[in-house]
Amino acid sequence: MCCNGIIVIFALVIGFAAIVYLLYQAYSYIKCGCGKYGPFVSSYGKIKEDMIEEARSVLKKAKHKMKVTDLGCGSGALLLPLAKEFPEHEFIGYEWDIVPLTMGKIKAAGLKNIKFIQGDYMKQSYEDMDLIMCYVLKVTGEPLGKILAKSIKESCVVISEMFPLGHLEEVKQIESSIYGIPEKIFVYRKPKLKEKQEKKNATEKKKKEQLKSIKTKRIKAENKKVIKTNTKKETKGGKNVKKK
Repeated sequence: MCCNGIIVIFALVIGFAAIVYLLYQAYSYIKCGCGKYGPFVSSYGKIKEDMIEEARSVLKKAKHKMKVTDLGCGSGALLLPLAKEFPEHEFIGYEWDIVPLTMGKIKAAGLKNIKFIQGDYMKQSYEDMDLIMCYVLKVTGEPLGKILAKSIKESCVVISEMFPLGHLEEVKQIESSIYGIPEKIFVYRKPKLKEKQEKKNATEKKKKEQLKSIKTKRIKAENKKVIKTNTKKETKGGKNVKKK
């Protein structure tokens, strides 16, 4: 009887926790604009380790203090291990949801090189960032990529978990998984718009020069033809005068 009572209590606790979780997810969905931003889902499994390893490889090559940010950082599953391993670098996490953000702040207690900011990561400035990590929804990937393509510096590296970003230049894709389910990590950098524009300008300039050269040759040819015609007329006129 005692065992049955414990099982019933345990089932009630699990049921209550499930209801609370579902209510929280519903609240998150409404709060974030009905799916504009993803609800709190922590990075886990192999893809989490691969994300950290890719970021680690960038930080190890650093020749100066780097600023690292995680967009949609949740409770800091990616930032916290890196902040502990690289105390010389600065880490910033942006998260709209106060619940995981508070969890992250509690976990980060004692770490001086990391901070969590509640806010919309679509409205932040990333001009001075050296490394950006993100775990965003597909619907956010396109507009976020557009913002980053315009604002980040050329040396900045962007690592996206699972979802591709638009407008940025893809460096590589990393095959990963979440408990056996295949997933990908996308690595980006700022698109070389300047080089593309310079190349385009050079091509247009070359075309203009070619057209100008053709036009000049045509004018010269027409002038020669006119001169030759006039010369023939003058010669013919001279002969007629002699005959008279």
